Amino acid sequence: MMDWIASLPLGWAILFFWCLATARATVTFSLGRGIAAGAEHTSLRRFMSGPVYLRAMRFIDRWGPWAIPFCFLTVGIQTAVIGTAGVTRMRWRRFLPAMLLGTLIWGVIYGTVGMAVVWAVITAALASPVALAALILALAGVVILILWSTGGLARLRASRAQRRAGQSPRIQPDTTSDAGR
Repeated sequence: MMDWIASLPLGWAILFFWCLATARATVTFSLGRGIAAGAEHTSLRRFMSGPVYLRAMRFIDRWGPWAIPFCFLTVGIQTAVIGTAGVTRMRWRRFLPAMLLGTLIWGVIYGTVGMAVVWAVITAALASPVALAALILALAGVVILILWSTGGLARLRASRAQRRAGQSPRIQPDTTSDAGR
């Protein structure tokens, strides 16, 4: 199988991996949404309409579009991130662009150098405590930069200040109309 893929022209290899990732992500997301819809017909319905679940839904709907493409740069958490986006019912209009970007990134990585580079970085990081610390700091820096550039850090601080003051953040159900939800 790998020989067949290796024999493909670069554009076709990228397209092959992009289509593969798109199909997998769409199925995973849809299964998550299906699980959530099915759970509404059980005793979990009460939990799924509670304030914690509603907050999780809004959080994933807001920040999930950042997590979806990023998860395609990781090893081992793609299914969990995409499934969680489905279970918490991220809106399709937010999921699709994020997923298409992530799957394109994944397709380019797999269609060009594959996982050889990723495994080389992980192996080097695990072989040296200094390299591992540098990798962790670099990833933390990227996350902080994203949060800072989108105003997420200010919202996190404000939420933390409200909790310390004994106030609970206001939780209001999403009343916007969205046919894909």
